[in-house]
Amino acid sequence: MNKALIFAALVVALPVQAETYKSKFGSSIVLDGDSSVHKWKVESKLVGGTFEVDAEKLGTKGKLEANAKVFIPVRSLKSGKKRMDEVMHAAMNAAKHSKIEFSLNELTVKAAKGTLTLCDSKGSLTINGKKKPIAMPVTIARADAKLTVKGSIVIKMTDFGITPPSPKLPSGNIVTKDEVKVSFSWVTAK
Repeated sequence: MNKALIFAALVVALPVQAETYKSKFGSSIVLDGDSSVHKWKVESKLVGGTFEVDAEKLGTKGKLEANAKVFIPVRSLKSGKKRMDEVMHAAMNAAKHSKIEFSLNELTVKAAKGTLTLCDSKGSLTINGKKKPIAMPVTIARADAKLTVKGSIVIKMTDFGITPPSPKLPSGNIVTKDEVKVSFSWVTAK
């Protein structure tokens, strides 16, 4: 009887391990920018990667042990305009650096209400082979065995060694602005 009680106490006292969530259908990333001619937008529905976290702890304020690796194939980013896509992929050096990658280094829960959690995240973003630290707020929604992570951040192309495209038109060059807003919705499941 004592052995059974000790075993039960140990099982209850053991920390819950992080679980691995994998990318699922329904994810997207959108890049919004501006130029001298028009605002532009590109999108990809191909978002891969894994997210390791103890979802039970998403309701408790403080730092969490979490790990994420996310990747997006550069050539999957599409505007709906073939020439614009070609110019963008060339500017991003897609032939040499075929993926955009994000690695999560730190996740801190700021607030939680029901199944929605507001966090601060820190990690590194790699575009065009250039790795830069980034910090951004994210929300994580829990539903059954799924976690949906959403967030956005403004970056500069030049920070990642990308010269903003300046394609020629008969009337002159288009000047693309350096700042790009990156917004994402990443759906993961066990």
